[in-house]
Amino acid sequence: KQWYQRRVAITAGDEHREPLEELLPVCKDVFQKWNLYINEEKTEFVHFYVAKKGETDSYGVQLLGNEPWRFCKSLGSLLCSTADIARRIALAQSAFKTYCKIWLRGTKIPLKRKLVVYEAQVLSVLLYNCSSWSAPQCVMEKLNTLHRKHLRHICNIRWPGVIKNKELYRRCDTIPITERVRKARWTLLGHILRMDDNCAPSLALRYAVDSSNSLRGRRGRPRTNLFSSIQADLKFLDLRLNSIDDLSNLKTVAYDRANWRNMFSYNIDFD
Repeated sequence: KQWYQRRVAITAGDEHREPLEELLPVCKDVFQKWNLYINEEKTEFVHFYVAKKGETDSYGVQLLGNEPWRFCKSLGSLLCSTADIARRIALAQSAFKTYCKIWLRGTKIPLKRKLVVYEAQVLSVLLYNCSSWSAPQCVMEKLNTLHRKHLRHICNIRWPGVIKNKELYRRCDTIPITERVRKARWTLLGHILRMDDNCAPSLALRYAVDSSNSLRGRRGRPRTNLFSSIQADLKFLDLRLNSIDDLSNLKTVAYDRANWRNMFSYNIDFD
């Protein structure tokens, strides 16, 4: 038999931890039947909730927007998209500085070769698991700002030298990072639509579609989430995902992989 040691996070939306602790031995027994081993010392209990306005922790720090679950890591990404993007920006900036000698060598290294290194060593860090991001536009724009800053550095453009964004993207033969995130999210949606109806991602998508019409949301402005981001992507392409019928129609379209890829179009704004 082959055993695997896993770091498991048990999550729930209620406020009581006791039921989760009672669930851990059950999970351990079930996984052992599949020759999988759960390390109880590394197991995390994650409580998903949105803090009330004015709620503070034991140190007097405001909890709204800083709930502990936002900084829990799963498969290399933080559970909160905004926090994960901030972390990815820091990691990408560190990776960029690691190869600063390459960017500073001027004409000794062709621009095309520099961009290949940048794509492999920096953008791969920045865009890790980006298909699941669902952050506000002001947060997403930070990705474009960092990207253009790096491109200007690679092209050796410094003050007082200036270049328009459109010309910068054309010279580097690239597009804004936010469009690459939209493309990754579109690819992820296609994979989910082609999955079996009983798979967890398909069930989650069906529940999101069904609950958006039957359940009442929180008071106030609707928060940006992955489902609302997917709906915005579909609306840009004159498609809808507001009912189970819309979901069935999208599944039919997604089965044709080539057609699904060709349906996507970039919304590029170089202002």
